[in-house]
Amino acid sequence: MNNAATGAAPPHVQEPPFTRALPWVVLVSMMFLLNILDRAMFGPLLPALENEFNISHAASTRFLLYIALGYSASLFLSGYSASRVRPKMLVGASLILSGCALLAISAATLPLLPFLFTALGLAAGQYLNGSLSTLRSLAPPSQWPTAISIHEVGPCAGFFLAPLLVEVGLTMFDWRGLVAGMGWLTIAGGALFLLIAKGGDSPAAPLSLQGVARALKEPKLWLFAWLISLAIAGEVAPFSVLTLHMLNERHLSQELTAFLLSASRIAAPFAVLGGGYVTNRFGVKRTLAVCLAAYALGMFCMAMPWFWAFVAGLFVQPTLTAMLFPPIFTLLAQSFTYKEQPVCLAIGMTLAAFVGWGLMPFLLGLWGDLVSFGAGFIMLGCLVAMSFPLLRLAPGKS
Repeated sequence: MNNAATGAAPPHVQEPPFTRALPWVVLVSMMFLLNILDRAMFGPLLPALENEFNISHAASTRFLLYIALGYSASLFLSGYSASRVRPKMLVGASLILSGCALLAISAATLPLLPFLFTALGLAAGQYLNGSLSTLRSLAPPSQWPTAISIHEVGPCAGFFLAPLLVEVGLTMFDWRGLVAGMGWLTIAGGALFLLIAKGGDSPAAPLSLQGVARALKEPKLWLFAWLISLAIAGEVAPFSVLTLHMLNERHLSQELTAFLLSASRIAAPFAVLGGGYVTNRFGVKRTLAVCLAAYALGMFCMAMPWFWAFVAGLFVQPTLTAMLFPPIFTLLAQSFTYKEQPVCLAIGMTLAAFVGWGLMPFLLGLWGDLVSFGAGFIMLGCLVAMSFPLLRLAPGKS
């Protein structure tokens, strides 16, 4: 396997210490935190939206689908914009435009919300390609897995902080005031990033139709796309409806709901960092198998009527789902060359954004209206369990 495919640097190249890049990698991770919070906070806010507009679970979770539609379209188009605009500018502009969309949402009436949530997704979707290109410019190839692990702490922390943000924010403001405050914070973060950030000065290589056509014929691309879709769905979909589930079906208090939802995410940032070590120690295929099994088991436990089983699943599922990201991105690095990876990311992450951020939360909301959220959790767990035969395509021993 060549160095381009594995991400390893040639042995004769003297690389700078990672500590030199660390502050700027952490800054990019903080921007990822804002990018995630802008969208993740709407899961815990769904009860407030339902109360104000008198809409169903399916109608409220459809807002998340609108975000995902805009996000997935923007993510694919970012392969073009990243080749025309400096990555640092793309990151800053994405945050500033996301903040403007949040300000518009905070003042909107119900008929305008589908368009504005789609606009939020369009703005937010430009972030990822710009941030990954910025990280590539900050860290040499052998340090890329470490930089990615630190970057992934941002979304994990976002899902931990979102319920707390909503719980505390709603004691001082209504949902509109909270969304507006987050909009101003995001605009300030994007402007600060443009002023002080390092790296990200060279546009990425443009995508080619030939490269996309070749990638679409590769089975491992579809394995990557499906696994990253499941990982994002596990991170986002249950989180988006758990507030509704705990309040309406388990009849827990608002305070206990917010505490459990946040506490269940505490271990996720550490799990992402540990996932890299476990992948190196046991290999991609074994790590994926164990994490997917725990993910499915956690979903099944969350559907059980016993409170202790629900709490066990609530803590196990997001932690082991977070551990999926290092082996999935390692699968990408081991299966495709460095030049092929941007094409695969553009295709795979576009599908994953639609499935994980939009389709799965909407389906869980629909199940919540038709049967129960617990039945939706079982549905997602079955989809994860049905994915085990696909792991034969992954590198490594079973």
